[in-house]
Amino acid sequence: MTTLTFYNGLREIGGTFVVVETDEARCMFDFGFAVMDRMDDKIAVRYNECAADYARLGVLASQDGIYDEETAKTLGLVSFENDKKKNFFVISHMHIDHMGGLGMLDQNLPVYMSEDSLKLYRRLEACGDIQVKGHKNCIGIPYGESFTVGDITVEVEAIDHDVIGACGYRITTPGGTICYTGDYRFHGFHPEITKAFGQKMKGVDVLITEGVTVSFDDVDILSLTKPEEPERSEEWLQDTICKESTEQKGLIIVNPYNRNVERLHHLIMTAQKTGRKLVMDGVQADYVQTFYPEDEILMYENSVGADAKKAEERGWSIITREELLSNPSKYILQQDYVNFYELMDLSSVITLYIHMDGAPLGDYDPSFGKMHRILDHMNIPYMNIGIGGHSRPYYLRTMLDTIAPHILVPLHSFRPEQVNTAHADKRILPEYGECFVFENGEMILKKN
Repeated sequence: MTTLTFYNGLREIGGTFVVVETDEARCMFDFGFAVMDRMDDKIAVRYNECAADYARLGVLASQDGIYDEETAKTLGLVSFENDKKKNFFVISHMHIDHMGGLGMLDQNLPVYMSEDSLKLYRRLEACGDIQVKGHKNCIGIPYGESFTVGDITVEVEAIDHDVIGACGYRITTPGGTICYTGDYRFHGFHPEITKAFGQKMKGVDVLITEGVTVSFDDVDILSLTKPEEPERSEEWLQDTICKESTEQKGLIIVNPYNRNVERLHHLIMTAQKTGRKLVMDGVQADYVQTFYPEDEILMYENSVGADAKKAEERGWSIITREELLSNPSKYILQQDYVNFYELMDLSSVITLYIHMDGAPLGDYDPSFGKMHRILDHMNIPYMNIGIGGHSRPYYLRTMLDTIAPHILVPLHSFRPEQVNTAHADKRILPEYGECFVFENGEMILKKN
């Protein structure tokens, strides 16, 4: 018998955790943090107890077969070592709400992801950009290839999102086929990849999709006949940077999301077109060179991850504060929010601060207001050109129409009931903890 159980991430943005279980195996996805408002960085993390602490908070799932002996004992669960099922995870992409809990798993539990996601994950570890600790047993799978665990076969397919390595999955079980999209967009550098994903998944029995962009407003998704305005895209963002880089006479500061490595790769070229050079913090420089070794890398000496020895070994140029102060019109400086006080020493030459999906992302974060107050205090002009990483409602509906599943299951949204298509035979909005028997492509709620 095959079952689908829905635990986390159903009516929130983040923390998706779904279990597909057969007689032989248990496939789980993703493993980020749910209900993150219960987490507080002012509370010290108990390194050896963090998995149990987060599970008891509901931030991570209490699930048999995924934790080590001590954690499982604390939670009253069966440990990975003692579980007879062949347990494994698939991870869609390297965003904290989808992979933040990986280090809490038993270190021997297999975790599958795309090859690019694995490459990025190892650099996140090396740069200390993960939560608590990393996971050692990660397996990278090339796009378009599949693997089998027990009686479950998983096909890995690329999808476009605002982080390198994003993918979705076709999961084939004795009960039928399941598509899990992860997160996706059509306004990135590669809309053709997302379109191709939809075509490849056409006609699956069950489609499990995100629905982030219908979370905040009333949307009649079935009535949409054209894309929403404004149509911001990655190309639009680069054009905006090009325009400002040409018009501004002083130093430009940019704050992008540092895992959107392809954006920084393009920004290096955009800066060059206008006679400027992009200078990055040490962590961002590491990520960019990992995927684009041909790029010219300039590292700012007073930044997070700055390491003169590493820069010399990797052939990076080091840019000093004095150089920026002397020649501000020659540079665009990427700065993570953690380096924000550095702007006080550069404020005399800064003519624009451009926020582009970096942290703090929005006013739900207390740091967002503080950022604006500090910028106002330093008299630094502000511009926000963030474009987000999720498909807008029209394109979301277009993807669902293309796949035309037998059963649609929306989640990863504050309002999943607004996600719909006329091309599905039925739609199911599962409640937290509900288990469905999955046989002959049908989902039937399992009675306790």
